[in-house]
Amino acid sequence: MFAKLYETQKHGQILVMLDSDTEESTPEVRFFVQPKGLGVCSFAMGFEDSQDGWENAETAFEKVDEAMALKVADSVFDRSPLAATDSGSDT
Repeated sequence: MFAKLYETQKHGQILVMLDSDTEESTPEVRFFVQPKGLGVCSFAMGFEDSQDGWENAETAFEKVDEAMALKVADSVFDRSPLAATDSGSDT
């Protein structure tokens, strides 16, 4: 599995992918979210470009479930100056 998709009330769909950075080919776990009032936003956890780095990225990806994906999105968007644009509920 290289992608997980979660449907949440608060942030809509959250897509999580195990991939590589296109410029440097380093392993990463990337999150895609489209908060209310914004376009699609993405952020990633990057890992070292080595066998260990790929194994660490795969382990991190395997640990992501819906609760963790929501918590990660919350940590990015709830503390953002853009959070004031969100008029949705917290659930």
